[in-house]
Amino acid sequence: MSMEQLHWIAGSDKGWAATRAAMVIAITEQFQGGGLDRSEYLEMMQDLVRMDQLDAEADDIELKTMLVSAVYAVAQVV
Repeated sequence: MSMEQLHWIAGSDKGWAATRAAMVIAITEQFQGGGLDRSEYLEMMQDLVRMDQLDAEADDIELKTMLVSAVYAVAQVV
């Protein structure tokens, strides 16, 4: 479900969310392909949802929550 959510968010008209979701998808694919080790992967995922940066850009709390939840869910599953 989380990857589906990320793909949906990546198609959003909210640039801040679409950009981050697309980056999460790309980073996850790189990790799954062996291009990153687990610690690098987790660090990059955390960087994408750092609250100070995300709070400054996010203008839709529901979408922000969905993005953060999907990122953490994907990071736990992989």
